[in-house]
Amino acid sequence: MSTAYDTDGSGSRNISLKVGDDFVEDFDRAIKRGQLNGELPMDMSRSEAIRRLMKMAIEDPSLLAGEEDED
Repeated sequence: MSTAYDTDGSGSRNISLKVGDDFVEDFDRAIKRGQLNGELPMDMSRSEAIRRLMKMAIEDPSLLAGEEDED
């Protein structure tokens, strides 16, 4: 995973990671399914979903203990 720092003083970072195409497609389908089921906002982006997942992991790190890394 690489990290790029914003130089505008906003205190935010851009992060990138490498995952397989199938994994991204499955994630996007899960977001779309949540949107169609009314569980997620229709305008939720992949980035927003990842931010929410990161926040959940900060609040409950045990969420990360479930599965082995598939890299």
